Amino acid sequence: MKRKGIICVITAAATALVFSGCSKGGEVSAGKAPTAFVYEQSKEPKCIAADGDVLYALESDGGKAVLSVYGEDGGLKSQAALEDLGNYGAFEVKHICVYENKVYGAVLKSGKAAVHSFDAATGEVKKICELKGLDGIDKIGGCGGRLYWIGDCLKEAEEVDPVYDEDSGREIYYSDTGKKMGCIDFESGENVVSEIDFPVSFAVSGDMVTVYAFEPGKGFYFADYAKPGEKSFNNKLEGITDLEYYGGGGEFVFLGSSAVEPHVLPVGKAEGEGGIVRVIKNAFPYFPSELCASENGSVWIINSDTVISAEKRVERYNLGDIKITGKPIRAITNGYYPDRPFIAGSEVSWEELSGEGFALKVLSLDSDYDAAMICSDESAAYDIKEKGSFYPLNDVPGVEEYLDSCFPYIKEAVTDEDGSIRMLPVNVEIPIVIYNEKNCSEAGIKFSTELEPFIEAVEKASEVSEYYDITRYRMIEGQLNAYLSDHVSFDTERFRDMAELLKERCTEEVFRFHPMLSSALMSAQYERLYVDPVYEEALFIQHIYRSQQIQLINDPNLRAVSAPVSESGKAVARCTFICVNPYSDRLSETLKFIEMAAGMQAERNSGMLKDKGTYDDTPMGRDFYSVHENGEICFQVPSEIYWDDFGRYCGGEIGLDEFIKEADRKMETYFNE
Repeated sequence: MKRKGIICVITAAATALVFSGCSKGGEVSAGKAPTAFVYEQSKEPKCIAADGDVLYALESDGGKAVLSVYGEDGGLKSQAALEDLGNYGAFEVKHICVYENKVYGAVLKSGKAAVHSFDAATGEVKKICELKGLDGIDKIGGCGGRLYWIGDCLKEAEEVDPVYDEDSGREIYYSDTGKKMGCIDFESGENVVSEIDFPVSFAVSGDMVTVYAFEPGKGFYFADYAKPGEKSFNNKLEGITDLEYYGGGGEFVFLGSSAVEPHVLPVGKAEGEGGIVRVIKNAFPYFPSELCASENGSVWIINSDTVISAEKRVERYNLGDIKITGKPIRAITNGYYPDRPFIAGSEVSWEELSGEGFALKVLSLDSDYDAAMICSDESAAYDIKEKGSFYPLNDVPGVEEYLDSCFPYIKEAVTDEDGSIRMLPVNVEIPIVIYNEKNCSEAGIKFSTELEPFIEAVEKASEVSEYYDITRYRMIEGQLNAYLSDHVSFDTERFRDMAELLKERCTEEVFRFHPMLSSALMSAQYERLYVDPVYEEALFIQHIYRSQQIQLINDPNLRAVSAPVSESGKAVARCTFICVNPYSDRLSETLKFIEMAAGMQAERNSGMLKDKGTYDDTPMGRDFYSVHENGEICFQVPSEIYWDDFGRYCGGEIGLDEFIKEADRKMETYFNE
């Protein structure tokens, strides 16, 4: 029995309304990422700062610091070597800023923190002030005759309890590094440390310095440096590493937020209920020194092709017309998912709910949310799919075309018996085993998609090597999910055979975790990095998530195979969907969001597209395609029905017949509720 399709009760025609993120010149618009202007540099950029359209870059020339000045057209206006900083000075400059046509640098040398001025024409270096007691300097910035700074004093770090945020129902964490903030008066030379506790970052806008800080018991807040007691609390950004204002409307670009998926450059606003606008995908800056902005709307980042790439470049974006409207699409999820769809220029507020709260919200037909992200393996997924009421997406432009480009089983899963499309799939993940073809062949290890031969392959590995990674938990979980994709009862001979195999032979002595294997495989993908010796010994590793799988797809030594499949011969896929609340009071805007999501999903391969030309033409890339082509999506029943009892069976606490009787009783109760 296949538990597929969507049972729903609402139908209507889709309408479209453009919202948020329009741009002059067509550079930036909702659903379209801004175009990068890339600077041609002969040296490696370390720190950047901007003054209007002029970019200042502290660069490394074999470790020596060079200060370069670039015009709006990217042409080099001037360049000077900062000889007084020594042979490795480029690594000692932690941040630079431009104030009143002068360049200042935060320098950490021999454990001493100080602020220097740099002459872009002559290369002259002058010490302005030593910042005693600091172990590092994160950022400096000028305003109102003062130079502001923020840095760490590790010996004064404190343990800070997390804060429970009532709005989101989550705990907000802050890790203190003894951060301090202060300012240097240019006229008197006096350095004054602020009384602001737990500062995180700051940004200069006009004649005001905005501080982002944390208050125990309440969470994160914004405040004017001159009026620290007037706090505006806002926990939607959580911990960040930097923020920079880029426009006159209070919008800023920021880095390092734990509330935003990795490697997406977002913009936000300090006040109001607005969402976060994600503008750039594959953005890898993290440190404050790798971001700067100008209030003419330009934003610069030091970027690379990957998070650990040694080849850096400076990119400029025009974000002047990206605004925070204060009317975001309100999307809810059951926890955090990194596969949230990236729709450039759209304003979305993601609310993470508990499992029970999420299910109640979706099933209650409330109007105070617009869209829900559901994963097919969530405990409430089957219940939500069967009893939920979702808006049909057939008339939303681009949705049917996008689904037609996907594997047929994906379109089947989101379409009900009446032909109505009830969900937009955004990601598919199938557990695969990635193996070193040569090493496994020499060890006599051959994988099969059938359970017993697969176990035999892992047993063989356990006899000859320690260099493999596949855990007992993942193995059992995958096989139970595969079984339940075809059955609604445990009282079958197939289950009895499978259960005995898992109990007797899927042991922790055989199915092991190797903590270094994943990083060893990753390190080999980048020629400039040190390759872990473990890589040469590696046999295989099971990766659950597509983000892990795809990073190894170009390795010529690696191949991929599905973990044991279901009775139907299909690999059970974990799929993440977005569905629309038909009772939303922002239905038109939400449908436009879905239209943009469908358009942008069709531009990237997330393991769902049937066109082979969209996959890497490598041995593992072809394996990856074959596995995903042979998938199926099944909405899982709650694991609470059977998981604990199956663990008791494997541990010898109860017999198999007792497990089957109890699990089937719970299953029948669940389906007949």
